[in-house]
Amino acid sequence: MIYLKRLRFARLGYILISVLFYIAGFFCILSHRLNPGESAISSGIILIVYGIIKIIGYVSKDIYSLAFQFDFACGALLIVLGLILLFTYVRFFGYLAPSLGVLILLDSLLSIQTSIDARKFGIRQWNVILLASIVGGTFGVLQIIAGSHLTAGLALLAEGFLRQSVVLFTVPPAHHA
Repeated sequence: MIYLKRLRFARLGYILISVLFYIAGFFCILSHRLNPGESAISSGIILIVYGIIKIIGYVSKDIYSLAFQFDFACGALLIVLGLILLFTYVRFFGYLAPSLGVLILLDSLLSIQTSIDARKFGIRQWNVILLASIVGGTFGVLQIIAGSHLTAGLALLAEGFLRQSVVLFTVPPAHHA
């Protein structure tokens, strides 16, 4: 019973994080004057929340063990990075743009592996996860190289779609699990 609650929370958390990525992506694309302090603090909070959701996902029992298979280490990394941003954002802010690209690239590469495993399990939408991973990874690389508001926005939108795809296609609603 506790695993079902964790699974529901993790699934819903991933969907909500996807929505946050969509909002942040559109905000980056449409707003060209972001306050560095506010950007760093809001990014730090989002990273910490995302890290907590990832760790909860890892300790929940999803049917295929696909969506959350790398989430303990990734969640811990996100929490540490979020705390660094919150407490040293002035010094760390210059690294925010490439760091975003690195995180999205890493998540995309791990999701390529998830798509391969999903195919082995017979999940029909494995190719959507693969395509979303490739698109996300491409925008992650562009963010590392270019680091503009546009590439950050597009990378965040791609990451939101990737996270949403992985959780919706590999984690059935808890009442079906």
